[in-house]
Amino acid sequence: MAPAIVDQPTVDRLFAVSDVHGGYDRLVALLLGNGLIGSAPTTPASVTWAGGNATLVVTGDLIDKGSQSVEVVDLLRALEPSASTAGGQVIVTLGNHEAEFLANPFNSKADPFDSELSAEGLDPCVVASTDPRGVWLRSRPLAARIGAWFFSHAGQTAGLDLPHLEAALEAGLAGNRFDDPEIIGADSILESRSWWDASPDVAQANATALGVEHIVFGHTPDALGPAGAIATSQANLLFRIDVGMSPAVNDSHGALLFVTRSGVAVELGPDGSSRPL
Repeated sequence: MAPAIVDQPTVDRLFAVSDVHGGYDRLVALLLGNGLIGSAPTTPASVTWAGGNATLVVTGDLIDKGSQSVEVVDLLRALEPSASTAGGQVIVTLGNHEAEFLANPFNSKADPFDSELSAEGLDPCVVASTDPRGVWLRSRPLAARIGAWFFSHAGQTAGLDLPHLEAALEAGLAGNRFDDPEIIGADSILESRSWWDASPDVAQANATALGVEHIVFGHTPDALGPAGAIATSQANLLFRIDVGMSPAVNDSHGALLFVTRSGVAVELGPDGSSRPL
């Protein structure tokens, strides 16, 4: 079983995006416009990393809602080794939609991903288990700590330090039980909503326990501020990076969180425009 949490030191250039939800063309435009890929690939599998030693974190929900979930999965599967070869890295963590698909490929949120798979002659149950796409999804971590930054889909860590959080998540993943309450329960790391509103001290307590200064999540497109742009709260302790980029949601055409080694954070648009955060 792969580690539930990736834990790495500070990197020179750190990018993050969340909740692509089948928005393949918008993801390509976002990566291309900010120099992380060299050109628009002719096929998802032919994508080439151009980001040098940069790190890109994708905090889940690659699938569902939009109509190109298969392409999004295939592009990120190919981009991961391409980045590694070039001295960079791509870290894709699970979202609740991937976990729910792995637990039940025909769950109520699985459309249109299951329809896409069926249209390509693929059995969703096989894809969720032994197909290379499913094997890759099953090996994704649930969170990443990179220096002072912590990334996960919904952001809730319940005040646990990293070893105890990882132990709880790995216990939930044992036996590939992606429907475990630790994974997709109402107050889990992939599903919880509004946890930051419970008390002004909750987010700081979570960050302190994790040994970080910033918590980055997606999942709730109107958390911390209006939908359609990256939002922050508590003096940049919290960052919400779900900007509703899927055409099926259409709050925006996408945005990347970019963090320099010194910790300066900006929002980058698909045209390379930037907005300080």
